[in-house]
Amino acid sequence: MSRLYLIDSMSLVFRAYYAMARSSRPLTAPNGEPTGAVFGFASILTSLLEKENVDYIACVFDTKEPTFRHKMYNQYKANRAAFPEELIPQLGRIKELIDYMGIQRIEVPGFEADDIIGTLALEGERKDVDVYCVTSDKDYYQLVDSKVRLLKPGANATEYEVHGEEQCAAKFGVKPHQVIDVLALIGDTSDNVPGVKGVGEKTAIPLVQQYGTLENIYEHIEEITKESLKKKLIEHREMAFLSKTLVTIERNVPTDIDFHTCKMQTPDYAKLDSLFEMLNFKTMRLKWQQKSGAAPETQPLQPALATQTVAQPQTASTPETEAPQLQTLQDIPHEYILVRDEQGLQAMMNDLRSAKQLAVDLETTSLDAMQCEIVGISVCAEQGKAYYISVDGALPPALQHNTLAGENLTATNNVSPDATINMFAEPTPEYTTQEQTPQGLYTPHVLDTMRPLLEGSEYEKWGQNIKFDSLILKRYGIDVTPIAFDSMLASYVLNPDQSHGMDALAQQWMGYSPISITTLIGAKKSTQISMRDVDVERVAEYAAEDADVTYKLCALLTEQLAADDKLNNLARTIEIPLVPVLRDMEFNGIAIDTGRLSGISEHIRRETAIVREKIISETGGIEFNIDSTKQLGEVLFDRMKLPVIKKNKTGYSTDVQVLTELSESFPIANMILEYRQMQKLQSTYVEALPRMVNPNTKRVHTTYNQTVASTGRLASTDPNLQNIPIRSELGRSIRTAFVAQAPNAVILSADYSQIELRIMAHVCGDETLINAFKNGHDIHKATAANLFGVPLDEVTSDMRRIAKTVNFGIMYGQGAFGLARQLGIDNNQAKEIITNYFARYSRIKQYIEQTIHQAEIHGYVETICGRRRYFPDITSKNRNIKSAAERTAVNTPIQGSAADMIKLAMINIHASMKRLGMKSLMMLQVHDELVFEAMPGEINELTALVKETMEAALPLGSVPVLVETGTGNNWDEAH
Repeated sequence: MSRLYLIDSMSLVFRAYYAMARSSRPLTAPNGEPTGAVFGFASILTSLLEKENVDYIACVFDTKEPTFRHKMYNQYKANRAAFPEELIPQLGRIKELIDYMGIQRIEVPGFEADDIIGTLALEGERKDVDVYCVTSDKDYYQLVDSKVRLLKPGANATEYEVHGEEQCAAKFGVKPHQVIDVLALIGDTSDNVPGVKGVGEKTAIPLVQQYGTLENIYEHIEEITKESLKKKLIEHREMAFLSKTLVTIERNVPTDIDFHTCKMQTPDYAKLDSLFEMLNFKTMRLKWQQKSGAAPETQPLQPALATQTVAQPQTASTPETEAPQLQTLQDIPHEYILVRDEQGLQAMMNDLRSAKQLAVDLETTSLDAMQCEIVGISVCAEQGKAYYISVDGALPPALQHNTLAGENLTATNNVSPDATINMFAEPTPEYTTQEQTPQGLYTPHVLDTMRPLLEGSEYEKWGQNIKFDSLILKRYGIDVTPIAFDSMLASYVLNPDQSHGMDALAQQWMGYSPISITTLIGAKKSTQISMRDVDVERVAEYAAEDADVTYKLCALLTEQLAADDKLNNLARTIEIPLVPVLRDMEFNGIAIDTGRLSGISEHIRRETAIVREKIISETGGIEFNIDSTKQLGEVLFDRMKLPVIKKNKTGYSTDVQVLTELSESFPIANMILEYRQMQKLQSTYVEALPRMVNPNTKRVHTTYNQTVASTGRLASTDPNLQNIPIRSELGRSIRTAFVAQAPNAVILSADYSQIELRIMAHVCGDETLINAFKNGHDIHKATAANLFGVPLDEVTSDMRRIAKTVNFGIMYGQGAFGLARQLGIDNNQAKEIITNYFARYSRIKQYIEQTIHQAEIHGYVETICGRRRYFPDITSKNRNIKSAAERTAVNTPIQGSAADMIKLAMINIHASMKRLGMKSLMMLQVHDELVFEAMPGEINELTALVKETMEAALPLGSVPVLVETGTGNNWDEAH
């Protein structure tokens, strides 16, 4: 039976455009023309033609002309954003592409693509043709029947989901022809279809299920017992019926195009070839050449890395092409060996003893490195060959009791004084058996056998996020050293804004698609199984491939970094040496006074109740859920008639920006901000931290991520300790719960003083700013004196506040509008302040201009240590996009250099503490601050060491670097 494919073209165009726009390396032709949407659309069409039995096909487009819906309701689609400027030239290319492929292209002025597709689908049905509407638009469900189905694009261009009557029922709970009745009630925010205000799917679907149609609902309106719902339906009756008309697809569009005109034609291969050549779509061009018979069938890609061509991350002037066709495990020669007995283990050791580099990867029962069990260990020392050792996960006996020595809690901090001693007990290889267990080899025996490999200095250890694996192995008594390379970190150094996961890197650098873990444990998190429960042969293949791919990636990226001295030096002297430092910090963790948090929690509950009562009182006694943004918006803007600042898809916006602006005139806005801050601190830290305490160590172990922030800053998760506010009294009170655990130990805090301003002074060379630092002046006060032309002793607190705002605002590219808003002044005053600032600090203005110019010329900016960040949007014709890129480009060298400085300090402090045999612990890094647990007898020595090392980590020429230190029983006291 014939098939007709009707493509909702603009739906797929936007899908392709936004998918490619999210990439850190947008596609462009050699002449600079954007091509991401063209490539995405071409991939979708090519895949469709290859995978489906296409007899008839048409690409249907909307037109600029108003439709009958606009005439009926002038607000129809009035909320749509402006058409993306970068997409305009691509739309013409896409239409060329369609024509050259031999596909009928249809557009009818005054009608939407939905209506044209609906009309053609009806004609196809009458001809007894199977019709597939290729779209992701939910409105099309109303067309579905036994002959018409939807073909919804999946996660990538090669996947589709067929949706018929069954899927429609699963999504809407009604039959396809009733979808318009559901949509009439709930409306459609994307098209600005009003619907019945206050009625969502949960209300609309049962109504349609019970009464069948919108008309029937209103005929039985008196049967609806819920008064509030009945009232909404009655009040918005007119809008409901208008909405039904707006969402109903017209199926009688006057057009000369009929079913037979949509027959697939022979492509114009010559024009397609020229188009692909001009756009630099190399693989796409080859694929269509093969279809035309102009190119031979390609042989399978070879796995040898020597033949693999890899490209530098794209700069502003470098064109990009699409990724090659991906290989899988079936395409490459490989030898993956499952080790499940002593004989196999010894054979592996004999084979690996001559290795120089070892890629190491663990399979575990969870991603919690401080509590998971090892399921297996995979190692690779040469391309294409890897071992997987299945183990039982048992800890060595000496490390099985890392719990508190007693249940009694100290009066000061609610933690045992013996916990640190137990936690860091020296591991011993004592165990009672070497026999194989049902779950695998006995883990302590395997690790002790492999210790020479994992700890031996003659073997370089490679990994993909090797910090995770080495932290787990540290728990098992293995000190992985030397950590010589990490493919994830190498990728981050090469281009921080791209994806650094192993699968993404394998595709990017090797043209290879590894086995997905979801094929083993399942895709849905709620039903995923443990790796321990997967068949060991399947785990072995998956894990060995991981080690093999990691080895290949490390070899590739080693060469890639070697081609750039600056980036190679950054990776070798900062990012990779930082791995064992962060691993040990994560292992150390920090003690939490849960009793203190319990008291703070009770205090917040009381204060929250008081603020809530104030808010209710301010509304005139209206009872509502303050945590519901919908209810809050209705109270503030409908009931209290506060000025509407902005709206979002669900109604009134009540975000921080809106409430801050309102707070200048309306006290209730400030109350809501206070309420939200207390609620956030309560849920994020006060209540959450006790649940995060490790049951074995009685400490909280945060995870540091080196590859999240593009500037080079570290990110902290589970918990995120970098977002605890320090300006509010409540935020500081949370820090009082972070305490020293060992007897007589204290918390030591060391914080860089105004480091970003000092770096700014250094990189721009402004003598006025440099002298202020050299003379030890309060930098904001000194800036105020220069800005307002008064002596230092005449600077008021308000002048200093303005100067401080300008100092930091300039570094973050803040303009007059932003400064005016932050200071509560008009734009002209803000412009005058900025003009005066640049007149006094002219070298700062030069730095800003030069940095933007460098980004435009080279496509990137660099920190003092050579860290690089790319800015493809710096040449955008869209002013807003370009301005955002400029602001980030100006700040990146400053913030990135601060990140480099503290990382270097951490590496050096870690090495010195180890060399000196100190028992003190480096525990936290938060922005420009390091936090230690200083053991008795080491406090003074450690303080001096930390201060000296931090100040000398990255010299700033004539600009002095100052580190402020403090000690106390808790973090707040120390800071």
